[in-house]
Amino acid sequence: MTRKTYFSLIAREPDGEWSPQFGDYDRETVDAEKRDYIDHIGTTWPKGTEFKIITSNDTQASIDAAIVALST
Repeated sequence: MTRKTYFSLIAREPDGEWSPQFGDYDRETVDAEKRDYIDHIGTTWPKGTEFKIITSNDTQASIDAAIVALST
């Protein structure tokens, strides 16, 4: 089975850990979602929240491992 590249939008609130928020196979879709999330800092998201887009294979285990790698 061929694995496809998957783009995940992850967030870290101040003093928090990275957590997945959104994902898609299309980078442009994830970029648009990231812009929307950033527009809501101070309302939906606390000030100081960081957002990143990471890439991984499209399995949940690969996504989880990529997020854990940021915390080490």
